[in-house]
Amino acid sequence: MIKKIALCGALLTVFLLHGFSDADAARQSSFYKMAKKTSSTLVSSSWNSLGKDCHQADKLVQIIGDGVDRVTRDLRNRRFRGQMAVDFGNGYIEGLVSTLDDIVNQCSNQCSIIGQASGEWSSEIFCAVSEVIGNPAKFDGLMDRPNIVCGEAYRMSCESTFVGQCNSICPQYNKGKNFDTYYPASTGGCCSYDVRD
Repeated sequence: MIKKIALCGALLTVFLLHGFSDADAARQSSFYKMAKKTSSTLVSSSWNSLGKDCHQADKLVQIIGDGVDRVTRDLRNRRFRGQMAVDFGNGYIEGLVSTLDDIVNQCSNQCSIIGQASGEWSSEIFCAVSEVIGNPAKFDGLMDRPNIVCGEAYRMSCESTFVGQCNSICPQYNKGKNFDTYYPASTGGCCSYDVRD
């Protein structure tokens, strides 16, 4: 009886461990959670400080861009290494894009601007993480894809800006499977959005 219980316990452990994907494990990382919270807070507090005024979208983009510059500087200074850098980068992008969803819903005429900014920020983080780990960074896909009301304008701006920036900043990392799946909306990349209303 004890052997059966032990065997069942071992099988349950194996089942539970295999039930989680690498992406799920990465999302449980303290670096992923910390980065997601940091970027979400940056976006929401900046938006609140601007009075949630859609005419202030350019200022919002500048404030968040300054925050992304600080994060990429930290990444390039090797504050995070290896998988920690990957988890941090993915969490930061997740927080940015998911929190921007609320703003885009209120400011649909600003979709291209926000898409362009998202592509730029994501490319900066991609390049910084890639430099730290020595090969193209992998993005596991957005956990909660934002439902961006003007998705195509957002997607096109985000994707084209991402590719253009990577070609400029880190051309040595803009090839291969990780790069090809990192940004496209069609692969669940950093420029994704949920097409449902």
